[in-house]
This record gives sequence, C-alpha cells and structure tokens, in this order.
Amino acid sequence: MDSNFLDLTNLAAGYGATIVLEDISFTLPKGESVSIIGRNGVGKSSLLNTIMGHTDLHSGSINFNARDISKELIHRRAHAGIGYVPQEREIFPSLTVEENLLVAASSGDWSVEKIYELFPHLAARRQNRGNQLSGGEQQMLAIGRALMGNPSLLMMDEPSEGLAPVIVDALEQSIADLRDKANLTIILVEQNIRLALSFSKRCIVMDRGQIVFDGDSTVLKDEKVLHAHMGLAA
Repeated sequence: MDSNFLDLTNLAAGYGATIVLEDISFTLPKGESVSIIGRNGVGKSSLLNTIMGHTDLHSGSINFNARDISKELIHRRAHAGIGYVPQEREIFPSLTVEENLLVAASSGDWSVEKIYELFPHLAARRQNRGNQLSGGEQQMLAIGRALMGNPSLLMMDEPSEGLAPVIVDALEQSIADLRDKANLTIILVEQNIRLALSFSKRCIVMDRGQIVFDGDSTVLKDEKVLHAHMGLAA
C-alpha cells in the first residue's frame, strides 16, 4: 500500500477569511477506510469540502495519489479520482435515475448495470425522475452517481441522515460491500455513531475544527471514552 495515497498536512481552511479547520493532518493508505465523527458544526463536512476544493485553503497541503492537488480546481480533483457524495445529495430532479448516472460516467469498471447490481432499488426505478424518488433512493443515486466517475477515493457525507432505520440497514450493507469488494479508499462522515464505528477499523473524531482522536474504532465503543471526546454515547 502507498502510505501517501491521501496525505493532508497542517491544513487550515474555511470560507473567505473565516477559518473553520486548523492544523488538520492525517494520512490514508490506498484501499483503506476511515470514519469521521463529531458533533454538528465541528468541521466534518468542511474537511470533505476542503479535499474536494470547495473551501479556501489558507495553509497546508493536500497530496492525493502522489500529486499535490492543493490548488487544483474542483473538476480536476474529480478527474484525478476523487468521488464525492455531498450531504445534500444534489441529484438532478428533472433527470431520470439512468440519466443522473450517465451524466457522470467516465471510463472504468463502474457502469450503470453495476450500479443497479449494488442498488437493486434503483434498477426498478431507472425511468423515474430524481424528484420522484424516496430519500433512501436519492441517497443510493447520489452514491451511484459518484461511483460512475470511477473514483479511487470515495467521500460520503452523512449518507444515513434522515433515512428510516430499515433503509439505513440496507445502505450500511451496500457501503460495506464497497469497502470490502470495490478496491476503494473511503472516507465516511457520519452522525450515526454505531454505523461509523462498525464501518471502519479506524475513526477520527473532530472538535472545533481540529482532530482530537485518530485511532482504533473499538476504543470509542467505550462510552466513557466516546463521551470524553465528543460528549456522546454509542
């Protein structure tokens, strides 16, 4: 494995002059996964936005696949192999499921039919427009669209948010399949602590724009330890 597949070094970033992230550093080896947790507003989404290029980088560097992308435009980061599933999903409401997938297609292993194998619900709704889908189906479509870009790094921001428990269970199985079978490097930002800790052996806890824990997920299954870092119980 290449220990420098994703390497963030001393990042400070935010929106305009407002700095949201400070002194963020971590390395993610190729093919590994990490969950990022923390209370609302601590900078989790901003971290993904910074890797994708949606924030203003004040200092530090982002190296991806042995390439400095710190100043790259968003579309160039996507072409370099970064797939992003935003918290708002941002699917095209007037396009069908299949059109939403095809608009993001690039060469590689992921095809429309392979997405349908991962998410059979989408296959049954392939001719429905984006605004005719349930929340769970929209989330599946957002993940599928990111995969259609054939990324080597997949970032998902709060994929279980607002979904019914039975849908969360199905989604959890699908992203576990991605982790185990798709040869992807994955960053999962998730408010569902149980899902986050079960998804990845490694977990990062953020607080006030900084990393306050980076280590074994099983450590955080101790409620006292979890509470000490973020004031929550599993």
